[in-house]
Amino acid sequence: MKKALLITDVQEDFLGNTLDYIETLCQKYLDEHGHEYDLIILTHWVHEDNRGEDTLLLHHDKAVVVEKTTYSALNPEVRDHLEKARIEEVHLAGVDSETTILATMFALTDAGYKVKILQRLCGSYFTHGSNTMAMKVMGQVLGHENILNVGGDRVWM
Repeated sequence: MKKALLITDVQEDFLGNTLDYIETLCQKYLDEHGHEYDLIILTHWVHEDNRGEDTLLLHHDKAVVVEKTTYSALNPEVRDHLEKARIEEVHLAGVDSETTILATMFALTDAGYKVKILQRLCGSYFTHGSNTMAMKVMGQVLGHENILNVGGDRVWM
């Protein structure tokens, strides 16, 4: 089964006091596990205040960067990349659990993809990891076995 890693919106204009850890965790995961994926997509949410700027903080040689302007990362360009690579399973991480991750999970599921959430690589403006209401909803929708507790070593700032 071909699988993709989709990391949403880990960009400097979205991080701050409570989310700085997510950049380090996601980059470490990319460095250590990027080779396990057939496709890596990093999204960059373009909005009025960052238009024309590259505020994305993650990088990987295999990664495709896609700009987006909506909560869901499943825009036509992302869908095209997934279809061309014949992806069946998408591992989802990034910012923000209550909006983008949740909206993207629903869109991917509705589009017929098997979705797994990399719980410890999802940032929230409210709480961390499994404590978010969004993570509980995703566990109910996807099945708790599809909420993976990976990628979250301790980060010293």
